[in-house]
Amino acid sequence: MPPDLYDDIQYLKGVGPNLAGRLKKLGIEKVFDLLCHFPRSYEDRRSIRLLHEVNENEKATFKFTVLRHEKFFYRGKTHPKIEVEDESGTAYLFCFNRNFITNTLAVGTSFFLTGAFTRKYRIPSFSQFEYEMDTDGADLGIVPIYPLTEGISQKKLRNLVKTVLSLYPDALEEDIPAFIREGYGIRPKHNLFSEIHFPSSLDAVRRAKEHYSYEEFFKFQVVCALARKSQHEIKKQRRTFSGKLRDTFLARLPFSFTAAQDRVLGEIERDLSGEQPMNRLIQGDVGCGKTVVALAAGLNVIERGGQVAIMAPTEILARQHFYTMLRFLEGVDATCAFVSGSVKGLERKEIVLDLLKGNTNILCGTHALFSEDIEFRDLSLVVIDEQQKFGVLQRGELRAKGDHPDCLVMSATPIPRTLAMTLYGDLDISVIDEMPKGREAVKTDIVKQAQIRRVYDLVRKEVVAGRQAYFIYPLIEEGQSNDIKNAVESYERLKEEVFSDLRVGLLHGRMDDDKKDGVMKKFRNGEYDILVATTVVEVGVHVPNATVMVVEQAERFGLSSIHQLRGRIGRGGERSFCFLVPDRTTGREAFNRLRILQDTHDGFKIAEWDLKLRGPGEIMGKRQSGVPQFIMDDLDVNTKLLYRAQKDARGFVEGEIGTEEEKSRYLEGFIKSEGYKNAMLYYGG
Repeated sequence: MPPDLYDDIQYLKGVGPNLAGRLKKLGIEKVFDLLCHFPRSYEDRRSIRLLHEVNENEKATFKFTVLRHEKFFYRGKTHPKIEVEDESGTAYLFCFNRNFITNTLAVGTSFFLTGAFTRKYRIPSFSQFEYEMDTDGADLGIVPIYPLTEGISQKKLRNLVKTVLSLYPDALEEDIPAFIREGYGIRPKHNLFSEIHFPSSLDAVRRAKEHYSYEEFFKFQVVCALARKSQHEIKKQRRTFSGKLRDTFLARLPFSFTAAQDRVLGEIERDLSGEQPMNRLIQGDVGCGKTVVALAAGLNVIERGGQVAIMAPTEILARQHFYTMLRFLEGVDATCAFVSGSVKGLERKEIVLDLLKGNTNILCGTHALFSEDIEFRDLSLVVIDEQQKFGVLQRGELRAKGDHPDCLVMSATPIPRTLAMTLYGDLDISVIDEMPKGREAVKTDIVKQAQIRRVYDLVRKEVVAGRQAYFIYPLIEEGQSNDIKNAVESYERLKEEVFSDLRVGLLHGRMDDDKKDGVMKKFRNGEYDILVATTVVEVGVHVPNATVMVVEQAERFGLSSIHQLRGRIGRGGERSFCFLVPDRTTGREAFNRLRILQDTHDGFKIAEWDLKLRGPGEIMGKRQSGVPQFIMDDLDVNTKLLYRAQKDARGFVEGEIGTEEEKSRYLEGFIKSEGYKNAMLYYGG
């Protein structure tokens, strides 16, 4: 008897504990997750091309035979070079860090290769390619290409997906109302999955993706509509505020609010005076002043006797908010405290007691704010930074510590407003679309590996002038991917070879919170000249003295991610520099994509490009995107689809479409379903 669809993946035939561990690196933990591990592309092997038929940089599928093995040297290492041929000529495969490939592609074997070549000494050369052996069981037709991890081949993953589809033809839940499915002509879930993974035609896969995306988004929007409906049913008895405490705070700031900050503060204050609890999102680019607006709004709440909770996703960011507030609140009649998992013992007990007595007005912290011992005397405003790291359920968990407190969430990850209105369906949206005056744009350059020495020279020049620099890498340590630089190895090289006379620190996400906080504190205090890091510094890190950022293998990052990183420099008034250093093997398309960052500093425009090029998962986080990655394959079509799903879900929950019987039956079943659980996971449950 096959395992349940929601059993651990190791119990599926052909998996076992060892392969299950590798699958879990891809986010495949349950049997059902295999069906949701969608292809990132497809190879149309119905048309095998010959080398002489294909232009340089044109992606195509070929059938080759291996002629001989050679070697080439790159960065002090030996890599395989394989000569192959088809009926029209020969080509070379330059296999960077793929020493195992010579065992698979033995001399005399034939295989399928998909990729684009460049000409080296007039001979076609491939450096980035997918391949599969030519065997009796080789997949032809339209073949799915999946995201992989070490130890799992395309063929193995395809076979596992086929196994699940064959074992569970009738076990997949239909989890949107039948009359909606029938009205839109949406086929049963099993058919949708079958067409997405093993399409009969490219048009069929397009339709299946659209229908599946609609279903998933409808479920998310039902949850959103339920949350919105419940909030609208609450009526608050408001105490008034004069704005005196807020005005004292604003008068003591060393800068004036921009017009956009004033506008957004006004929108928040209208909410704070309204009958219903506030549910508002502040969107704004890095450095636009969202936090100080939230603090000004919080002082109105404090004036009328309430307390404010401010939650951030990391201890580094939460502590930074705390230190910023201590500085800005000097001379203002408001008290602030900090709590995290590392705050323990007597210190924590004193914080808890002061909070319960009402002696503390503002509590900054991490997920520790959810802890049972954290109780407020009168929690009136919840502020959550970096909204995409949290969700509806987590907001609800924190709000449960008060009597329907107002909620203000912030995001420095710009999302095009039309998409934000859809993805954040339970929130009103404010946008700070103006930067503080006097902040100079960071000069951004793309630098080839051969020119890296001039980057090192500029870093040294800035350090000698008393400033600091970041070096950012895509991975933490060796072994995660053979062809990606890692922060630990690069830190050792920079520290011992390139900048041996300077003070170099290392920061990455696998350090414990105390160590991360210690490293960041040293960098902030000027005890390190250079900080080597992963994207742990992407969000919220504030070191005004840092003027240089070097992003290695920049092609590995999304545009919005680099833009977030770039926002960590240029915060102190000095001219600042961001260098994007692609790998030597980077293709022209990826190189040109980076040029967008040279041309604009507008986070919303950059986000639009990321949506077109990489999908919403890139700018919001894979799970937080709320819809499958392929939802943005066609922006014009799918933006309309998102609105349609939202409109249908709201209409259904509000009783505008469907009967009361259908609504009652559906919601009762949906709330018990795995689809509902998955929607809750999207919202941070």
